[in-house]
Amino acid sequence: MQILTKRCILTLLSESDFEELTPLITNETVRRYLGGVRPLESSLNGWLLSIQSLDEYIFAVRLQISSVAVGLVTLAQHHNQEDMEISFMFLPEYWGNGYAREAVGVLLKFSECELQLSRVVSETQAANIRSRSMLEKLGYTLESEVERFGEKQYIYVFKNKLL
Repeated sequence: MQILTKRCILTLLSESDFEELTPLITNETVRRYLGGVRPLESSLNGWLLSIQSLDEYIFAVRLQISSVAVGLVTLAQHHNQEDMEISFMFLPEYWGNGYAREAVGVLLKFSECELQLSRVVSETQAANIRSRSMLEKLGYTLESEVERFGEKQYIYVFKNKLL
């Protein structure tokens, strides 16, 4: 499966993407609001299980112009076991260019048109101002807050308009 944005190509994650996307797991800046750097082996094993799941969508995000991998976006079960959640992580050198916004935006359309979901959530640390701002620009609204992973988290909801 492949989904295009204006500047990016989203393809379902495959084992061949693991090496190029390893910095997403090991980079302290990327992992700052995601619970810190994770052990590489367990993370790669988690990715392997996820790509075999029929209930999760994990997309490698590549630039159309160069095919360079810049991040990941996922659509998977949220912690509350009721909603599907869109999450994302991008390499710092690509922050501020709108790639995450494009990728999350197209995944919102996918969730609505292809999966017929009436709503999706995204959870981020309260301290992650940039992610919160991006979610709000995409039309998410703050629904609740919880403490998880030792930090205050905000849960944003996006209600699909067609359903």
